[in-house]
Amino acid sequence: MVGFIDSGVGGLNVMLSCYKNLSDDFVFLCDNKNSPYGNKTKSKLLKITIKNIDYLIKHYNVDVIVLACNTLSFTIYDDIKKLYNIKIIPMKFNEEKINKLNKDVLFFATKNTIKNCNLIKNKINENGYKCLYIKDLAKKIDDNLFCLENVEKILKKYLKNKKYKDVKSVVLGCTHFLTIKKQIKDCFNDNIKFYDNISDVVDIVKNNIIEKNYKSFHIALTDYNYAKYVELKAYVYKNLR
Repeated sequence: MVGFIDSGVGGLNVMLSCYKNLSDDFVFLCDNKNSPYGNKTKSKLLKITIKNIDYLIKHYNVDVIVLACNTLSFTIYDDIKKLYNIKIIPMKFNEEKINKLNKDVLFFATKNTIKNCNLIKNKINENGYKCLYIKDLAKKIDDNLFCLENVEKILKKYLKNKKYKDVKSVVLGCTHFLTIKKQIKDCFNDNIKFYDNISDVVDIVKNNIIEKNYKSFHIALTDYNYAKYVELKAYVYKNLR
């Protein structure tokens, strides 16, 4: 079984991509109790993630765990991988794919990802790429999962700024942001290019499992809420059509 950890729907996007492309048992642990991750300290994220990994190992007997969150991956992966014998997979950016994007690139991510991802920092310093962080945007996406027009208003406030008018490509540096790809595109134009690292992680997961002749998915929450559980399952079925 493959486990996925994130504070909300971003990790569900990663699990969905794996579910669509691979055959195995998948479980997504939505850490709604500690959402959002984007502004938390490294020590806090480490403590939270150890607890969540232990939960998945104990209750679901997972063989592989995906840190389905760029914030976790770039902030604590190096520390967390030393603590477990099972395979732990982080989100990664493919530099070759990013280099193929048009030169006017915007890295759109959380505060921790921008701070801790060396590739992003190097591209900003060497190539003049722009970066944008909107406080608690991931949490706002979770809270408005089926009324994203509320999030679109926030996006327009930032992305319509003249400093981003020449942007040709957007790197989605948060797994939550795949949910609002259409809303981001509407702030630019039809020719805008996107890159997200979810498909890259699907390939890594594929290389670390023995595929079965069936598949299943499960959802768990750290602070169980029936309405939230139903909402997440509805999101899965909507995106499996």
